[in-house]
Amino acid sequence: MNGMPSAESDLVVVSLVRYADSCDPARRHSDCPFAVEKEGKLTCHEECRGVIRSRLRRGRGEPTSSPQAFDARQLRLSEPLAAPDILWHTSSLLQVVAAAARTAPFLRDGSIALRRLVDATSALGALGCRGLDPEQLVRHGVAQSVKLALAAWIAKAPDGPLREHISHWLNIFEKAVASKDSREDYFNAVLDGSVTQYLTAWLATASIEDVLLWKPPTSDPEPQAGDPATEDIEIWTWIVDRFTQTYLDRWSLSSLKREYSFVQGSWQPDFPTEILAERVLTREEVATALADRALVSSDTTDPSMMNAFTEQAVTLLRDGQRTAAAALFNAVRMLKPNDSVAQNNYAFCILVDKPEEAKSLLTGLLERGADNPAVTRCNLAVAEFLLSNIDAALKACEQAYEHASEASAYLWSRNDEEWVVEFIKPRAWAVRLGAELEQSNEASSGIWGKRLEGLSNLDSQATSSDPSSTGTNEVDL
Repeated sequence: MNGMPSAESDLVVVSLVRYADSCDPARRHSDCPFAVEKEGKLTCHEECRGVIRSRLRRGRGEPTSSPQAFDARQLRLSEPLAAPDILWHTSSLLQVVAAAARTAPFLRDGSIALRRLVDATSALGALGCRGLDPEQLVRHGVAQSVKLALAAWIAKAPDGPLREHISHWLNIFEKAVASKDSREDYFNAVLDGSVTQYLTAWLATASIEDVLLWKPPTSDPEPQAGDPATEDIEIWTWIVDRFTQTYLDRWSLSSLKREYSFVQGSWQPDFPTEILAERVLTREEVATALADRALVSSDTTDPSMMNAFTEQAVTLLRDGQRTAAAALFNAVRMLKPNDSVAQNNYAFCILVDKPEEAKSLLTGLLERGADNPAVTRCNLAVAEFLLSNIDAALKACEQAYEHASEASAYLWSRNDEEWVVEFIKPRAWAVRLGAELEQSNEASSGIWGKRLEGLSNLDSQATSSDPSSTGTNEVDL
């Protein structure tokens, strides 16, 4: 196979998977070269699974059992640029599906986003070959992301060829939305109430293709299909969290509990063991994450839910929809007025368009004790820069530089006079902006220029656009 995917090698792997899956543990295939007779019965050590794993790895080494070694983003970056196939890591395939759930199926001109559709269906097909049910994954594992993305798209109500397509969706939201101009109302509608129940029923009854294309139903979904079992939602959310979220503080509480039961041996999920073995966590690590979660205040949004909001907001920001991203966190602020993370993320979304308001919010967060002060000071530096307060911007850069950790974060950067969102280390970001500001300051000391010269290419390089493995407090923009 030479480590490269091909139609022939894919056929071999698919055949091996189906052959192994059809093997009854109580009665092994008699023609299997690994089967041996013991006490009158055929048995084996499931060596075929090792052959399958070897072919799936494309010559890569065995995944390590160290919990620190698992990095969802790095796994995704290791894949080729072509469409997903059966040779990809399970984590990478799930990340493709999760990313598709956060994005609209249409381009700005109204045409179908074919790359998104091809990637999503290819990933779902490959996951199906490994024993992960594509329908259950879409209907339960990424349902919340689909709802948030749909609300963001409907809220801007594009004119043109798509107007007829969304007219039915607009009618569904009409009763729950007080003002059609309020994007916050659309997000609130999918978080609670009749609209989210309707969407849950639609997700449970529509074809997977219709869900991926956001095709509204011709009639109301059956009410009895609108209440999926809580256990199904928890299990598939656990699968998505386990393989797309590197850090446990981004998992849902139910996923942490499931993982703890799994590592203790009190619960055995009905998934292929070779899939579950792709990531190994210790009981101590999961127990610590559960203990940390117990300290979360009722005044704050659940970290896993905040993570879903953050990922959706980043998708909107990279699509140029800053108002929609801000509306998402404004809706969260309305639900949890004392949530400092929601306040911070809202300030980040309005930073470019409303620097004065953002500055006021960021300053207040610093006074109350921001969760990630270095990142907050980076954002404050942008606000001061946009308000032409160069000295204040340089001071904020210096404070960010002194106190920044090694964890990367989402930050605004200028690219040919356009503001774009990058995922970058705050210290490297502060050096870049500081050097830029220093050039425009006649009385500068040149310290930022020297720091820029000493900045390694690795430190100055922004990471992948995939937000799956930010550092601690990664729900903080």
